[in-house]
Amino acid sequence: MNTHRFSDNELATRWLVSRETHPREAREAWARGEPAMIRMGIHVEAVRLPARFVYVRAGGEDRAAVEGAFRQVGIVRAVIADAHHRWYYALVPPGTSAAADEPRLACCGVGGYLGVPPTHRVGPPGTYWLLAPPTDEAGLCDLGALRELAAAAARD
Repeated sequence: MNTHRFSDNELATRWLVSRETHPREAREAWARGEPAMIRMGIHVEAVRLPARFVYVRAGGEDRAAVEGAFRQVGIVRAVIADAHHRWYYALVPPGTSAAADEPRLACCGVGGYLGVPPTHRVGPPGTYWLLAPPTDEAGLCDLGALRELAAAAARD
């Protein structure tokens, strides 16, 4: 298991579980190195992007290029990679799913759950943080930037 030295891992952990009904369950899952099922729509929502969209923008599957593709549109945190299913999940502010009008982006909002990896996991196996986990709402992804990423893939 790869680990990253995010200086704010504990801050991210606290923030991610701060509105959970059962934060202890999430912390226990993370302590075992497993994803925690985090409820969407209250604290965060998620936008699911097919990996192929990102690879088109990145010009390949190399991790540095993929990270660069997100950074080129202004996304610097809050992206989870699911290499097994070939998806990326961008954490976005609550209410985003109601405004999402991009058909290539699937949103997980109120009533949904997302398996969120421990904040220190930055590589396979399993889901991991491609970009650092958010420590507050300001660290969440912008829907406009995600639209730009999806539009770039559609043009190519």
